[in-house]
Amino acid sequence: MVDDNVDAAETLAAVLDMMGHATHVAHDGAQALAVAPQFLPDVIFLDIGLPGMNGYEVARALRRIPAGAKVVLVALTGWGAENDRSQSSAAGFDHHLTKPANLLAIGELLAALSTPKIPTDHD
Repeated sequence: MVDDNVDAAETLAAVLDMMGHATHVAHDGAQALAVAPQFLPDVIFLDIGLPGMNGYEVARALRRIPAGAKVVLVALTGWGAENDRSQSSAAGFDHHLTKPANLLAIGELLAALSTPKIPTDHD
């Protein structure tokens, strides 16, 4: 979870912990880039409006390092215009959710990501 809003980040991390997910919180892009190679997350919820490096820059930087190449990046931001969503996709985000955080949507996303793919004859 990467968000400069300490209360929002800590609250979502606590909820995710209660749902059985291991979490780590960073409050800016530099922290996120430093922690990701050690924590090796499966999913990163990343705010766009961060101080210093914005979320788009952090997403691009994460995609350039081995620890970030396959991680699922989820923009969790107040920026929800179509242009923001397009920029998220171009920066390497896999999903774009808007604040306030919808816990049901987050839970459904995490459940979908943890559901194993059933191989088909075409795989």
